[in-house]
Amino acid sequence: MISTRSFGLRFGFASSFGSWSDEPVWVALPVTGSRLKRIRGFTLIELLVVIAIIAVLIALLLPAVQAAREAARRMQCANNLKQIGLATHNFESARGELPTTMVNPTHYWGAMLLPFFEQTNLNHSYNFEIRFSDPPNSTAVQIHLNVFQCPSTPEPYRVNPHFPARPAAGQTRWPAAVADYAASAGIISNLWNNPPVISSPRPASLDGVFQGNDSTGQRSFREVSDGLSNTVMFFESAGRPYIWRAGRQISRAETPALSVLVCAWAEGNLFVARGYDQGGVGRGRCMVNCSNQFAVYGFHPGGANVCMADGSVRFLKQTISAETFAALLTRQGGEIISSDQF
Repeated sequence: MISTRSFGLRFGFASSFGSWSDEPVWVALPVTGSRLKRIRGFTLIELLVVIAIIAVLIALLLPAVQAAREAARRMQCANNLKQIGLATHNFESARGELPTTMVNPTHYWGAMLLPFFEQTNLNHSYNFEIRFSDPPNSTAVQIHLNVFQCPSTPEPYRVNPHFPARPAAGQTRWPAAVADYAASAGIISNLWNNPPVISSPRPASLDGVFQGNDSTGQRSFREVSDGLSNTVMFFESAGRPYIWRAGRQISRAETPALSVLVCAWAEGNLFVARGYDQGGVGRGRCMVNCSNQFAVYGFHPGGANVCMADGSVRFLKQTISAETFAALLTRQGGEIISSDQF
């Protein structure tokens, strides 16, 4: 007896005596293997395990990718400050003075450095014969420059809606492009008020590199007696005109009371730095990353970039002491600072 498992049926046409028949017949042919193999797929549990493993790997890799991106952004931010510092040195070499505030008519360091940023066309469109806020300069001051933008800052192309524009009759006000960097005019004096925030003696002069204007005599690097490598010239004050406190955005700059009023590159973007409490509201010993209201503030984990008067860029930790910070901002304070203090 022939087993049906060893044979299969195939349809064809039979041949009889050398000729093909027109009648179809069924022919039994052997089948290879006792039975066909069944293809096995993933079970639901196995699929869920694979998905869980992939999710864990992504969770492990994502922080590393984000850290690498932030490192690149921080490096670009430091390079921007380096370019600003280099432009300032070139300006001082060419003019014999620093680009401190001009009066009659009024202009500030951001516009004065334009030709040293290779912004020749923008420099030609900016009119130095009139005030920075007069109508003929309305187009120039709205131009965003990458050298003034830190890539770590949210919303890179911000404007200051409270720019002190002086429109002509029938003309509407215009905003101005914001900068994430500011020039140092020194340290605020109320840090020594009772009760004092800073324990070290108050120096005779709290002036920074950019304190003063051309009506009292332009500044030069010769006046920085504390040493160019020990004195901050520019620093990050990012996120303006919106108010940021300890990593949280407080306002959207709808009203002057809820915004940083001075923050465009074309206006008086320099100030004496303040110290805040940890919440970024009251006076305190936090000098970095507690508030961006006339203070040093960056969106980098652990600190912010500053440009020293010698053109080098340093990263100030947000744990820096108030005494060391104040000493770095004065140009003739006479303090002694070691590099390991910041």
